[in-house]
Amino acid sequence: MLGQPHIPENWNLIIDGLVRKRIRYSYNELFRFKLRRLRRDFHCVTGWSIRDVLWEGIPLIDLVNPDNISEEAKWAYTYSLDGYTTVIPIDDFLSEDSLLVIKINGKPLSPEQGFPARIFIPHLYGWKGAKWIHRIVFIKDYINGYWESLGYHVRGNVWLEERFK
Repeated sequence: MLGQPHIPENWNLIIDGLVRKRIRYSYNELFRFKLRRLRRDFHCVTGWSIRDVLWEGIPLIDLVNPDNISEEAKWAYTYSLDGYTTVIPIDDFLSEDSLLVIKINGKPLSPEQGFPARIFIPHLYGWKGAKWIHRIVFIKDYINGYWESLGYHVRGNVWLEERFK
C-alpha cells in the first residue's frame, strides 16, 4: 500500500503467533521445498482479471506445517514490507491451491510483482494476496487488515462475490 519497498539483502519470512515453534525461512531456503505450479486467473475486487497466469510456489500447507499451528488459530494475518496487512481465514489459507509464490509465468517475481514472495489464493480476491510478504502470524481473534478496515469483506471469496462487509 505504501509503494514498492526496499527489500533487505537478508530478507526472511517469519511464521509465528499461535504456533508451537516459530519458523524463519531465508529466500534460498524456500527453494528446498517442492514447488507447485498452478495455472489460475488473478481476480481484482474492482472487477478486472488477468487470465491464465502460471503461478509457481510452495503450498502454504507445506510451508507452515498444520501440526505446528495451534488449534486455537482461526486466522492468518500477513505483513508486507511496505506496511500492508491482510487477514485470511485459516481454512482458506491452508487450502490445497494456496501458495507462497516465488515465480510467475516461469520467471522469478519482479519487484513490482512482489519479490521475494507473495501469497496467492486462487478463490480469493487479489487484496488477500499480499506482496513483499515478510511475516505470517496465526491468531485466534479477527483483526482487520488494511482493506478490511475500510469495509472490505473478511474473506473475499471470488465465486461468492464477497467484496464488502
